[in-house]
Amino acid sequence: MKTIRVASLSALLIAAAALLLAPSAHATVVDLTTSATASGEVNGALFFASDQQPSGTGFIDPFLRVQDNGNGGFEQGYNTDGGFPFDDKDPHNFQHSLLLSSLAQFDMNGTEYFKFMLDSNQSGTPSNHTFTLSQLQIYTSNNGSQTTTTFNPDGTLNLGTLAYNLNPGGTTNNVITTGTGSGKYDMVMFVPVSLFNLADKYVTLYFAGNGTGGFEEWTAATGVSPIPEASTLFPIVGLLAAVFSTQFVRRRQLQQLSK
Repeated sequence: MKTIRVASLSALLIAAAALLLAPSAHATVVDLTTSATASGEVNGALFFASDQQPSGTGFIDPFLRVQDNGNGGFEQGYNTDGGFPFDDKDPHNFQHSLLLSSLAQFDMNGTEYFKFMLDSNQSGTPSNHTFTLSQLQIYTSNNGSQTTTTFNPDGTLNLGTLAYNLNPGGTTNNVITTGTGSGKYDMVMFVPVSLFNLADKYVTLYFAGNGTGGFEEWTAATGVSPIPEASTLFPIVGLLAAVFSTQFVRRRQLQQLSK
């Protein structure tokens, strides 16, 4: 009996040590409502509260728009050409497939990222204009017309190769954003390019969360070259002016010599 008790005690000690040494799945909450410069990191992705360019309709090309359909503020959806699987909003000019090759890459401290932006439009009182992002999964595939609504036991969808998951390994991470209306990005997210299967054709973004009844609109930074800032134009203008002046003086000199 003593041997059995010692063995049992040893087993308990080993199990307890394993629990203590095992990596804990602590929930991470990134609250972007605290200030315009708020930021955070979850599973390698970087989240920021704001960006410098407008995001209202007419300024962006949204690839996913979702709105609660009477589910008490909960909404979910993903971009596809195949239909409107969850709470995705019709028409397809606001919800459609996204070409991986169209995404621009951003170098941040030597790491290349893809950039995604969320414009959250919540109804209700101004003090309650928040949206809590509780699920975010990004996939790559060669199928831009998927329609599945069946979840795997781990909470993922069969939408291709999983590039990013806000809640890996059963964690319960959240990102809280403001939602004061259309006109600006309420969340800017950078996801490492190294996580994506660049051999695939399409990117599919699934997300879910809770708000106060407004719609959420996602867009991505594409490879279209932005208009240079004014400060970057001054050296170019100065150089062109110098070249033009030099050519003008030479032409005048040649004209005088030819007389």
